[in-house]
Order: sequence, then C-alpha cells, then structure tokens
Amino acid sequence: MIYNSKRKMKRIFKHKYFQLFLGWTISFYLKLCFQTSIWLTKNSEIVEKHIKKNKSFIVCFWHNRLLMTVFCWKWSKEFKMLISGHADGKIISNAISYFGIQTITGSSRKNNLSSLKEILKQINNDSIIGITPDGPRGPNEEVKKGLISLLKKTNVPVLPLSYSAKFKFTLNTWDKFIFVTPFNKFVAVWGNPFQFDKNKTLAENKLILEKEIKRVTMLSDNFSN
Repeated sequence: MIYNSKRKMKRIFKHKYFQLFLGWTISFYLKLCFQTSIWLTKNSEIVEKHIKKNKSFIVCFWHNRLLMTVFCWKWSKEFKMLISGHADGKIISNAISYFGIQTITGSSRKNNLSSLKEILKQINNDSIIGITPDGPRGPNEEVKKGLISLLKKTNVPVLPLSYSAKFKFTLNTWDKFIFVTPFNKFVAVWGNPFQFDKNKTLAENKLILEKEIKRVTMLSDNFSN
C-alpha cells in the first residue's frame, strides 16, 4: 500500500503541469518572503569588479540555500543556473524562471558529459553561471570533483556565495534545506574569489573552495542573527 502510494507520488511529480504549478507556487512564496523582508548584501563590490571584466565566472553556493539565491543577483548581467534534470530540478527551474534566470540542465558530477559540454559553451560565451557544488544528491556541503576538474580545465574564477535569514528552519533532507519565512531579515555574503591553483592537487583545491563557501555560510548566519 505504502509502496503504491510512493509510486503514485513519483508519477505526479513527473507530470509537466504539476511541475509548472508547483514552480509557480514556489516563486509566489519566494516573492512574498523577499517583499516583506529586509535584505542586506555584504561584499557586492567583489561581484561588480568581476562583471566589469566582461568575462565568465561561476557563482558557488550550497544546495540547501539555492532558492532565495535568485535575490542575491541584483545586476543586469544575465545569470544562469545549473539545475538537475530530475523532477525536483524541473520544479526549481520553473520557479526561478519567474525571476529571469535561465537553466542549464545537468549537475556538477564528473561523468555528466552533456552538462559539461553546455557549461564549456556558456563559459566561452562569457556567461555567469550559478552552481551548487554539492548538488544534486550530495554529500551535503562537499564540493564535487567534477567542478574542480572543470575549473582546472577552464581556469574560470569562482565567487563563493551564501545567504541566511533570522527566521529559518532546517528541513530533514539530505542537504539540510533551509526553509525561510516572510517578514524576515536576510543577509547575503559574497566571498573571496577562488581560482584553480595548478601548483596544488585537485584535493587541495577542492578543500580550499569548500572552506571559503563554508566561511561565507557561517558569516551569513552570524550577520542575520
């Protein structure tokens, strides 16, 4: 009985119109949270400096802070996000499309060749790409090797990002997803730029990037309280 119910739910989540409806519902809630809250941004000059170069760069943030990231990007330069092609990814893609954000379908896994080709194409076109380096399935807050390999290949800079809120709840999901409420105080924090260091190993580069994303995540939590 439980097994059949789960199968039915999976079928519902894969239905195109349900995904569109849920995407619209999420976008409405995100707008409500943003419009009824105070929003502060720290270190935005780092982003402005890179935008002026008119070159591609990657924005990295943990999967559990994905949705409200749409409000962290306040510049006219087009911003795209790498989102999973799974049902939940399609729902997120539908939601963020209401904020003018385009989706690159794929993940940061090393063996995802189709998304790698598309990312390389976007980098060559000087696009700005948002990536959750621990997505789409974890482990939580751990940078995937696929992203580090991409950075080695392209030498494109990474800007770490996090946001937090005064009123938030942690959901019981693999990524410990942060659920926020309206009438809140949000703080977005941009971190120090990261670029692949060829004098260090892949593992060392991975650790450096992880530490910086964790640092700005901790700062955003501290600032919002």
